[in-house]
Amino acid sequence: MLIDLFEFMTFAFPKAGAQLGVPITIAMFFFLFALLKCQYQVIPVFSKIKGLSTAYIVFAGCVVISLIFNLGDLSSFQVTAAMVVLASPLAVGIGYSADLQRALKILAVSLIIAGGYALIQRVAGIVTTAIPGLTYTFGQDLAAKPIGYGMAAVGEAQKMPSTYQNGNGAGLFYAMGIPILLSWVPLSVNWKLVKYLALFFGFFGLFLSGSRSIMFPFVLLFIFLLILVKNKLSYQKQILFLSAVFFIAALGTLYLMYANNQFLEGAYARYIQQTASDPTGAGRTSQFALAFAQVNQLNELGFLRFLLIGLPWNQLDTLEGLLSTLFCYGLFGFIGFLLVFISALYHSFKMNLLASLGLVCIFLAFMVDGSFNFPPSLMNFFFLTGLLAQPAYQQAVGKSEAISSSIGIRLNLRRTNG
Repeated sequence: MLIDLFEFMTFAFPKAGAQLGVPITIAMFFFLFALLKCQYQVIPVFSKIKGLSTAYIVFAGCVVISLIFNLGDLSSFQVTAAMVVLASPLAVGIGYSADLQRALKILAVSLIIAGGYALIQRVAGIVTTAIPGLTYTFGQDLAAKPIGYGMAAVGEAQKMPSTYQNGNGAGLFYAMGIPILLSWVPLSVNWKLVKYLALFFGFFGLFLSGSRSIMFPFVLLFIFLLILVKNKLSYQKQILFLSAVFFIAALGTLYLMYANNQFLEGAYARYIQQTASDPTGAGRTSQFALAFAQVNQLNELGFLRFLLIGLPWNQLDTLEGLLSTLFCYGLFGFIGFLLVFISALYHSFKMNLLASLGLVCIFLAFMVDGSFNFPPSLMNFFFLTGLLAQPAYQQAVGKSEAISSSIGIRLNLRRTNG
């Protein structure tokens, strides 16, 4: 029950809570309780995923040492970010302990809630529909969040943050959940309907999130997603699937050619115009240019410190993406963090290629976006990594694929005999 509550809150209402100096959310408490319940599963699943335990020990050691060396100049954000990146990978043990079918059902319901609420925000307004303490952290100013140029209090927002307070965080959740649900074979008709509804709201929510850091890698991998979905189907269903894809593509093309509405104009402005007009990637390239210039000015001792534990935290400006860990935790911390992701992705890739595509998208997004410093994106990543590591997940998918293949073989034999 604790695991189910943790999953639901961290997927559907991750920001429900209050600002008490720092944001305190309900999902944090459920994470701690669920982790205590699953504490004996963490080490076994870390050992099961090849390379994860070694990479995590290296990374965690570097983070702790960097914290100690910067004790005199710590901001609340830096402490919180360090705690998030340290604790979030432990969620792999919670995911590994979760009941598989219940976890997938909760994921589907959460996608409906998040995507459906994003649609409501787009229609009725972000601030207007906000529920303090539930859809965003009580005590924070929602209009001050990065939800689009002009923000909600001044102009029309271009990012629908849903219950994540930030379009990037919401987009990461949709991108993780969609491929996993595509690989899921529900055991009842009712849950099949829920699955398709969740996929609809997931795709729609992803589009509304306005997150370029996740939308672009998702679009790049979308063709592989379609191929893998097609391969799971029987021969007849493959024909129907391809027909549906071509029909939807043609319908969408016609709509884009002849429709003229603000919704499409806003999406075009967000994903195309702003990207083309801003070669700095929302200031990211400028951030790293300044950081590397700072490194070039270091003396020998300062450069050695940079390699081992990073730059002094009171000298760091805002940095985005995985490369920021190089400046915060040093070279070994950066390499350790990369290997944590790579080992998790490799194992998920072996367990289920289709489901792992969402995690690949998240890794690519983290290359340029710093959402891993804020809950629950990194926590969700490792919870789902643990879920995919379950033998039951591989067996369930294997059975469904075997059934589809056998149906296709029987159909081909009938045609041959006929």
